[in-house]
Amino acid sequence: MFYKFNINKKLLLIKLSFFFYDCGIAPINPFLPTLARQRGIPVFVIGIIFTIMPIFNIVTRPIAGYITDRWHCRKQVFLGASLLNAFITPLIHFTPDFTDYRYAENLDIMTHWKFWIFFTTIIARMLLWMVGDVLQDTICLEMLGDNKKSYGRQRVWGAIGWGISTLLVGACVDWYSVDAEHKNYLPAYLIAMIFLICHFIVASQLDKNQTCTSKSMNNDVLKILCDVKVYSYLVWAVFAGIFTAYIWFYLFLYIEDLANIYHQERLPWIKTIQGFSVTVQCCIGEIPIYIMSGYILKRIGHMTAFSVAFAMFSIKFFLYSIIKDPLWVLPVELINGITFALAFVAGISYAAEVAPSGSAGTLQGLFGMAFHGIGISFGSFTAGYTFEHIGSSASFRLLSYVAFITFLVQLFVSQLIMRMSRPTENGTSDERTTKEIATCPENSLGLGFTNPIPVTSTDSFS
Repeated sequence: MFYKFNINKKLLLIKLSFFFYDCGIAPINPFLPTLARQRGIPVFVIGIIFTIMPIFNIVTRPIAGYITDRWHCRKQVFLGASLLNAFITPLIHFTPDFTDYRYAENLDIMTHWKFWIFFTTIIARMLLWMVGDVLQDTICLEMLGDNKKSYGRQRVWGAIGWGISTLLVGACVDWYSVDAEHKNYLPAYLIAMIFLICHFIVASQLDKNQTCTSKSMNNDVLKILCDVKVYSYLVWAVFAGIFTAYIWFYLFLYIEDLANIYHQERLPWIKTIQGFSVTVQCCIGEIPIYIMSGYILKRIGHMTAFSVAFAMFSIKFFLYSIIKDPLWVLPVELINGITFALAFVAGISYAAEVAPSGSAGTLQGLFGMAFHGIGISFGSFTAGYTFEHIGSSASFRLLSYVAFITFLVQLFVSQLIMRMSRPTENGTSDERTTKEIATCPENSLGLGFTNPIPVTSTDSFS
């Protein structure tokens, strides 16, 4: 069978929005831990910083979703967050460092006013990113309407932008820092600012098509949250966030550790290697998963997607623990599509599926709270503690075992819930109708084509 590929001009702007937004965020987010350590901040304190920052997700994302659902101001808040971020990001360059200071204890650095200037600046930037991120997903899902199965084909452009931007920034920072004692991140700040301004221009052209809020929105959301399937879904989102935190915020520190201990000849181009590792993650590892996400979720279901992701997290962390050369990190990053991208798309699409009319932003905010808020926050703290006390390689070895145990537990719990949801003897069940299934994200091929095989019903937990 041959399929005809057409560009949907109505969705071109949201694709560009994802691309430019991630191009503007990527120059800073993955480099922040190495930037902080270069400024003299101990690894354990870095862990505390990245524990506190995601905690704001617990409040910021659900509140942003709820407020914009309630007062129909999604686009305005989205644009404001993007533009403010463009001008706050370069301020990080002018915050003071601590390389000339010596402290008796790691935590003593947190008593200095310079630390709080740095901390406040990056917190403000991260808050704006959190708001823009959850609203962009919600706007995308609103634009897709009943065609939510093609979310992955829009989100993939963010992965492309993220991968291209990190490689560009890494190369520019290395080039700009030739013969310098420390890396100069000025190119990163300027590149981030330019891309975020481009994003503001593109996003301002998006149609304002926010769905009207249901009068019973609060009751509808509370009813959904009483479902044990949704509770378990949020728990697995937390664990996915914990594992992702080690990669998002500590992979670059690990790469630098490998270079300093085993291959110091890699240090002059370490930022290029770090940037290219993210390019491999996004542009090679994630793109196939985003494109095929509809097909994959239709075949295996949302919860099985989490199971696969946890198993692959275990393998990935084990490979990290035995690597000695920073360059060998690059092939390992090919797994990132099955770890992060698969779990993330499963989480986003499941939230969109169960969300009542007019409450899409609220449900996406709850997923963001679980993944980015609780999960990333706890993962950042444990990563900072383990990196400081047992080292980076041993930390990844330990996390490999934890991820494997999580995989086994999640598999057991999901099977148990599915058995509880099967039809009873009197014929009642927790199944969806054919019409409901036809509009669900997983009932499609990943390239956006309707499944030609008729489906009558399936378990609502799939």
